Amino acid sequence: MIPDAVMRELRYIEVATARKMRTPRVGPFTSRLRGDGFDFDELQPYRPGDEVRRIDWNVTARLDAPFVRHTHAERELNMMIAVDVSRSMDLGSSRHSKREAMMFVTASLLFSALSTQVSTGFLAFSDRVVVSRPPRRTRGAAWTILEQCWSAPAGSGRTAIVPAVRQLTRALKRMTMVFLVSDFLTDEDLFGGPDLAMLAARHDVIAVIPEDPLERELPPGPGYIRVRDLESGRHADVDLGPASRRRYAAEARRRRESLASAFYRVPMEHLFVPTDASAVEPLLSFFATRMRR
Repeated sequence: MIPDAVMRELRYIEVATARKMRTPRVGPFTSRLRGDGFDFDELQPYRPGDEVRRIDWNVTARLDAPFVRHTHAERELNMMIAVDVSRSMDLGSSRHSKREAMMFVTASLLFSALSTQVSTGFLAFSDRVVVSRPPRRTRGAAWTILEQCWSAPAGSGRTAIVPAVRQLTRALKRMTMVFLVSDFLTDEDLFGGPDLAMLAARHDVIAVIPEDPLERELPPGPGYIRVRDLESGRHADVDLGPASRRRYAAEARRRRESLASAFYRVPMEHLFVPTDASAVEPLLSFFATRMRR
């Protein structure tokens, strides 16, 4: 059962988020992928192999050279939210845990999609896929997803994203906006294999990374702290001295930059969501940026 404090936040999000993210035109869920559609993207010189029916004859006549008109893919899509429920998501050293931030992100997406008539599906994974629901478009389905998101079993505890990506690739038959919500703390070669790139080539994939303050820097104070890896159960003593703090912060920055670079190479968009601030505001900024492009 969802705790009362989290439930209060979810009910607030249900009321507030849909109003903030709704637009009078087509809503926030618009594809950035090219394809059949009516929304103009750009003109490019004709190249052998381009479809002749896409030639813009007015521009071709003015410039005395063939130009092809490109459009965006259909703008209103199904949405799929795939969430990581492994034990590393239980980390919480500040206002909320990563699992709670994941819940708030999921709720924001669900209720905004509901307000703009976008059908939303759900998938939860840890070391394997543990819950999967096809897209639906009702308030009851949205709250069922949130209940399952909170109660989904963590399995062995470790994170394995590739099985979830493969299931999404097999299951999604039409172009879908896929939100992959995870801390991406995995031993897999996620970015070296073909699976994530294949999913991103067929669908509009966005990574959402909940980030705890302890993943950026060590807590204040002298001496040592004893920490435990939530997935492996291993313990370690960590020095809180200045040199150790610098090394820790530098490694945290390196991992963040490496992860961002990996997303760009796929390519897919991403955003980091802090657990010590609003989980909704980064989403609002993300969609506002998309609408301006």
